Amino acid sequence: MGGRGGRGFLYNRWRVSDERTKPPAEDPLPAEPPNPAPEEEPPTSRRGFFRETFAGLLGPVVELIQERFRFDLLDEEGEYEYVPPPLRPPGAVAADGFDAACDLCGACASACPYGAIVMEPDPHIDPSRQGCRLCEGFPCIAACPTGALEPVQRDSVSMGLAIWDPSLCKAMAGEACAACRKACPIDGAITIDQYYVEIDGEKCVGCGLCQQACPVEPKAIVVEPF
Repeated sequence: MGGRGGRGFLYNRWRVSDERTKPPAEDPLPAEPPNPAPEEEPPTSRRGFFRETFAGLLGPVVELIQERFRFDLLDEEGEYEYVPPPLRPPGAVAADGFDAACDLCGACASACPYGAIVMEPDPHIDPSRQGCRLCEGFPCIAACPTGALEPVQRDSVSMGLAIWDPSLCKAMAGEACAACRKACPIDGAITIDQYYVEIDGEKCVGCGLCQQACPVEPKAIVVEPF
């Protein structure tokens, strides 16, 4: 009984020792994950839908505004400078029609007795230098050979509209000034109530004589061309 027990003990110990000397089993290679399914774009929210829709609808409107007011890009940071359209001579047809009809001959500039019309390169008026004097018979219109300037009555001229900036006006600073009203050739187009300059949009023809007469820089009253 004792011999069996001893052999059994030695056998069992050998088996244990044999198990310990066996190389460890290698772990099986992990299975490759299946190809991930392509990510689906999240459905457009109601807010996103309307944003995209209105962006498409308003795009042409933005382009029209930029064309009308002529915003020129200054730098890559997105800063813009407002460049107003040119102030055309009296009797000028609509913008597209004027550009098509005017052949840049300079006849209107040559006919202007005050030198108000300059060619740079097309005919326009710089009111800060010399406004339109609304000459009797409009020699500039009479000289135009292409119809870019059409006959018009003095009180029907529509070149632009004077805009007043009170923050620049001498009168608002307590200084006596009525230069713009005195220079205006149209009765009642510009009035001054105490210190406030009032412009009648129905009477103002946009000649720019008020802008020329304004004594401050930058001008407190300027013409916004049509």
